[in-house]
Amino acid sequence: MLEAAIVLQLILGEYVEAAVIAALLTFNAALGFFQENRAQATLEALKSRLALVTPVRRDGAWKTVPVAQLVPGDIVKLSLGCIVGADVCLLEGEVLLDQSTLTGESPPIEGGPGLQTYAGTLVRRGEAVAEVTATGSRTKFGRTAELVRIAHATSSQQQAVMRVVRNLAMFNGVIVLVQIGYASSLRMPLVEIVPLALTAILAAIPVALPATFTLATALGARVLAKLGVHPTRLSAIDEAASMDVLCADKTGTLTRKN
Repeated sequence: MLEAAIVLQLILGEYVEAAVIAALLTFNAALGFFQENRAQATLEALKSRLALVTPVRRDGAWKTVPVAQLVPGDIVKLSLGCIVGADVCLLEGEVLLDQSTLTGESPPIEGGPGLQTYAGTLVRRGEAVAEVTATGSRTKFGRTAELVRIAHATSSQQQAVMRVVRNLAMFNGVIVLVQIGYASSLRMPLVEIVPLALTAILAAIPVALPATFTLATALGARVLAKLGVHPTRLSAIDEAASMDVLCADKTGTLTRKN
């Protein structure tokens, strides 16, 4: 709507007004980008500190490498306390595996040669050698994370903005029709009625509303950052504030509904 307003202002020859709307639109986009980019940079720094490593056999020797460098076919060693960094198939040894982060089932399972286990599994006991079968987004854990990442729902903030705009549009639509009818009854020429109608339409567009919402949530993000909370999206702040009840089991299992 803001972009349409800029076009209408240019058609009417009101270049200053068009520039003001464009400036607000640019400010809104830049503020949101800057705030979310800074949050992402903070999260990446935290992730780098928590980066997992694993022993892997390459060129006949065991080396310790980041799990991000694993590829299918690598031979890795699993030991007490380690987190499995990829989907693997056990080749040798016996281990007790905790898969609750993925399955939600708290009892650990015994694993031996031939067992398939998944990224995110914790080794509770024993040692084993395994072959990597899938890495990154191709793992069971990775596919689950990808579903969460691409999931999209209209935020409460978007719903509030659209509700305000819809009500303004309906009210202003009636006003425009009354104006056009009255102008026609006065036999005003069409070249004068059109600018009148366009001006009324522009008045229905809350130019500063998106920038106001973005600025308010950005200020909220700064306050949360001082408390050690780093929202990755500005809309997440409003969504969390509008939450009445949050239900999760002890393992935080995510369930996909078909």
